Amino acid sequence: MIPRRTVKGHVRSFDWRVVPLVGLVIIAAATSFAYHRLLLAQRDWVEHTYQVMSALESTLQLMTDAETGQRGYILTGNKTYLTPYSQAVRDVQAFPSRLRTLVHDSPTQLVRVDALDRALAEKLSELSRTLVVYDEEGSAQAREMVLSNLGQEHMDRIRLLIAQMRQAENELLIERSGQAAQTEKRMLSVTIALAVLSIGTRVALYLLMSRRMR
Repeated sequence: MIPRRTVKGHVRSFDWRVVPLVGLVIIAAATSFAYHRLLLAQRDWVEHTYQVMSALESTLQLMTDAETGQRGYILTGNKTYLTPYSQAVRDVQAFPSRLRTLVHDSPTQLVRVDALDRALAEKLSELSRTLVVYDEEGSAQAREMVLSNLGQEHMDRIRLLIAQMRQAENELLIERSGQAAQTEKRMLSVTIALAVLSIGTRVALYLLMSRRMR
């Protein structure tokens, strides 16, 4: 058991003036850690926005590939065009679900995804119908369908919806990138302040200890 006099002696010998200095360092360190976590979260949202935009670009590209393959087959009769068509049709059907997952936090974007899903289904149905007509009624009838405005209207609708979603994501990207940049600047300021405080605390402790040893 430590004698009370010894404990009291240690208490008296402790210089309480160092407590505010240590407290400032702890607060600065906690603030730096909080900004670090915030910056990581904001960067995740920036990456999330890029994922949405990538999914939109892939959707449009796949529909373009499907339409190109369909038209190539109908205009030439070469079945090699059906390979990219079939591949694009298979791949594109997964994207509405993926987009819903990515934009689940945005009611406006979810409405657009639903509209895009319907537009994709209509376009795929139109592409399929022309191929059936080609096989059953001949190339002339199928080409007439291709040259009609119906297919173009479907693609224009798809492009419009994707453009609207892309615009919304671009606005979010600008906002989120700006927030991340501001947080990074604040974090840098806090880090510099923490370094200065750390050096200042060490100097102050050294000076206090030097005075006590005199």
